[in-house]
Amino acid sequence: MQGEKRYGLSGVSVKPPLLTVVIFPDSGKYVAKCIELDLITEMDTSEEAIRAMVEMIREYAEDYRAREDVFARSPNRAHHKPYVDILLECKTDWEVQELLEIRYGHLHIQPVSKSAT
Repeated sequence: MQGEKRYGLSGVSVKPPLLTVVIFPDSGKYVAKCIELDLITEMDTSEEAIRAMVEMIREYAEDYRAREDVFARSPNRAHHKPYVDILLECKTDWEVQELLEIRYGHLHIQPVSKSAT
């Protein structure tokens, strides 16, 4: 198209994802779940859910650092340390977002079967 500006991607760097955040609609809201850190939030829009998750991730990293002696001994939190160490290097929300792989999906609920007694 005439007059259309085109931009090349030379000089653009992209960090490999560190964390996976899955976003899915549920009952008129949007749920965001960080799989690796087992964090979850619910907001009115998917954009709000992403922002809330970034804030939650940053707060969790700070909390982990403050109580590392407890979390390092916890069977469900000890494996978070390598993630937290990298997240604590981030100075801005943008830097955290660069480390996220955002996946969009749907919630599937399996019916519970009644077992014969």
